[in-house]
Amino acid sequence: MCKDRRPLKTVPQKQSIPKQPLDSKALDEFKKKYQHDAFCKNKLQNVRKARKFLKYLFKPEVLEQLDLKRLQIEPESYVDENLKRYYTDVLYRIPLKNSNESIVVFVLIELKTDNSRWTIFQMLLYIVRIWKRAFETVANAANAQNATEEAKQQFETFLLPMVIPIIFHHGEEKFTAPIELAKLIRLVMGMEEFALNLKAMLFDVTPLAPKDFPEDLELSAFFMLLQAVFYKEGVAEKLLEIYRKLRPTMHLAESQKEWQDAVYYATTSAKHFLPEDFKNVIKQTEKEGVVTMSTSVLDQLIAEAAEGKTKAVKAWQNAVLATLRKKFTNIPEHIETAIRQMSDPIALESLHSYALDSQTLDEFADALK
Repeated sequence: MCKDRRPLKTVPQKQSIPKQPLDSKALDEFKKKYQHDAFCKNKLQNVRKARKFLKYLFKPEVLEQLDLKRLQIEPESYVDENLKRYYTDVLYRIPLKNSNESIVVFVLIELKTDNSRWTIFQMLLYIVRIWKRAFETVANAANAQNATEEAKQQFETFLLPMVIPIIFHHGEEKFTAPIELAKLIRLVMGMEEFALNLKAMLFDVTPLAPKDFPEDLELSAFFMLLQAVFYKEGVAEKLLEIYRKLRPTMHLAESQKEWQDAVYYATTSAKHFLPEDFKNVIKQTEKEGVVTMSTSVLDQLIAEAAEGKTKAVKAWQNAVLATLRKKFTNIPEHIETAIRQMSDPIALESLHSYALDSQTLDEFADALK
């Protein structure tokens, strides 16, 4: 643990604790709308945190082959449309050491807070989409009119990239759903060897004991928080434990942000963390003068969520319409109106995938029904 004794800096513009926080009923309603996956995705899509997590997760012999310095976060999602509303993916693209950028391993992380039985099947669908994109990229280059001999040769020797599926789970109970595809297949005696199988690596935060937490303070605080939000009691005490873990490095901006993120997440996601608990936690930490919080975290979160949703809705509406115009040129007014009337950004994101895959406008219109 860091022994730095330099004077601790504080966040500017210290403000008082909210005098009238949201009542419990209003808070519960807000928590129901908050996505646990959104918080995890935000953390795991940070390249620095991604490298830390993989170093903690993978065995040394695996890490020896992966060039984590060249790790990239893939911006695209590989999502089964029917499940998109509930699940979000994180995808890393990692070149092998001493190789060019085309020789890579993908790490696909599926975020779960429940025990969905079909998780591994869903991941197979994602992997097939990754492979399909990789195959089409090489095939299109080889079959182009001006294709080079190098592109043709590359297609002749092309192999599908390796994808490592990881189920990242945290919830009220540990993950017990199948992590092997074969568990979901009706096997016939004597034909087992022909059954397609896929096995995912399971990383379950829920049953981790303190001795299992990483030495890295930031990563350890992250895992502690993911456990705490599902506690039936003692959430405030766990938050203060996280604070004490980060306290030696709280003079750093990164640690202050980790702490504020922890309080925000607990406030919006922990069912048994009430406004009064929030107030007590802030009082205890502000006594030390190390960190401060805004006057109304809940009001701020709600405002940010509303603003972010509005921007996301508009962006996805424009993306869907732009894709349709590019593919079909003229878009009937009733279709554009239906798209503009949609207010769910997640549903619009799924609709964008339909727009990309649809061969005709009629096929796309079916998705609007």
